[in-house]
Amino acid sequence: MNSEPRHLHPAAMLIDAIKTIRRSLSAFVIPGVAFLMSRGFDQGTIVLVLLGALVVAVLAAFWGFLSWRATTYEVAGGAFRLQQGVLQKNERTIPLDHVQSVDTVQGIIQRLFGVVEVRIETAGGGASEPDASLQALERPSAEALRREIEGSRRKRAEEEAAGPTIVRDLRTRDLLVAGTTSGQIGVALSLIAVASQLFDNVFSQSLAQRLVETLGPRSVTIALLYVLVLSLFAWLLAIGGTVLVYTGFTLSRDGDFLYIRRGLLERRETTIPLARIQAVRIVEGLLRQPFGLASLRVESAGYGEHTGVSTTLFPLLPRKEAQALLLDAVPEFAVTPTLNALPRRALRRYVFRSTVPVLFLLAAADFVSLLAFGFVAWGLAALLLLLPAALYGWLRYRDAGWALEDDRLVVRSRLLTRTTAIAPLRRLQSRVTVRSPFQRRVRLATFQARVASGVGGVELQITDLGSDAADTLIYDLRPGARRGEW
Repeated sequence: MNSEPRHLHPAAMLIDAIKTIRRSLSAFVIPGVAFLMSRGFDQGTIVLVLLGALVVAVLAAFWGFLSWRATTYEVAGGAFRLQQGVLQKNERTIPLDHVQSVDTVQGIIQRLFGVVEVRIETAGGGASEPDASLQALERPSAEALRREIEGSRRKRAEEEAAGPTIVRDLRTRDLLVAGTTSGQIGVALSLIAVASQLFDNVFSQSLAQRLVETLGPRSVTIALLYVLVLSLFAWLLAIGGTVLVYTGFTLSRDGDFLYIRRGLLERRETTIPLARIQAVRIVEGLLRQPFGLASLRVESAGYGEHTGVSTTLFPLLPRKEAQALLLDAVPEFAVTPTLNALPRRALRRYVFRSTVPVLFLLAAADFVSLLAFGFVAWGLAALLLLLPAALYGWLRYRDAGWALEDDRLVVRSRLLTRTTAIAPLRRLQSRVTVRSPFQRRVRLATFQARVASGVGGVELQITDLGSDAADTLIYDLRPGARRGEW
């Protein structure tokens, strides 16, 4: 299929101009503020700065026009070609059989003009930037380009009549529950800490000292109230972040492709080829597991914008409904086997690994207390911390398990979240067993398998299963072997 070279939508001029202005601001905002402060913010200085900003805006608009005029794209000779560059012409050619996905993103500027940004990823994937990006295309043009690249032979009328089948969408109530139970409060607290550091760097020390004297806690009760307010703010911030990312989340399927739409301010449309999915993970967060809730993620080879190629398939649903969704979306991964538990002799190793770090920390604290005060002050803390650590080790042991079901490997494990990973045997790239000297003494081993996903792949690991079971897994999972009976 061939096509003539085409230009982007004229909105690309404005988008490129805004990017140029943004780069200019990052380079000149600090010198500009310093210049204003040195001149005392008089009227002549302000007019001069505004004239400079106007000149930058005009130049950016002119550059945006030149960039738009120099940018063309086409699909010809079995390849996608993108030409761009004002002073130096660049041409990028991507064979169609190397294209991994054609995604669309609709930011605020694109929404104002009714256009989308098209991002083309190749099978290499894993880069922080797409292999090719078209900043502004009308939606019909974007869909036409997607059909050309994906090599669809269906007629346009048939495609418009049928279109992708919606597998499931995220209701508003579930969206709020997803934000409430996302467990991202730690990230929000980190952002607040970074903001406080920026405050310290921007404002004077005397101003910061006056604020501390005015707002600083004067009692333990006030300090606890501040901590409560800060935690509540971080929690609301985490909910807001989830709402921004997952509003309008819709999972659809059309033939051999999955389509994901999401986003409030920036609307994203992601394409996931079924043939590239290597594993599916059912993730039950610490706050979600008591309510029987989970999220689904897919690991895909050579796909996505980040090195760790993991994409949210669905952000929140009841755990018991995960099987039905997988049957509709990715039936190859829809299995619910009875998992093999770890042997009883592995329990003490899980408890030991969980309590040893606490023992070391308490020993260090006791040593410092002995040097500073002449007595050990952490005896009771040892009991208060060791019991939860031992319970955590027991939970990790209880939740660990594995199964082979219809030529699919299922592995369940826990750190803080409980994760069930499902991978077809043909997707496994490596299989290995590891036995430490301590494991050999009690006839245990660690089994590790890896599937392709980004740089280095993703590991499926079972720690401290029986040595005989580990050897059987290695035998049954060898390339070209037919799984035997257990």
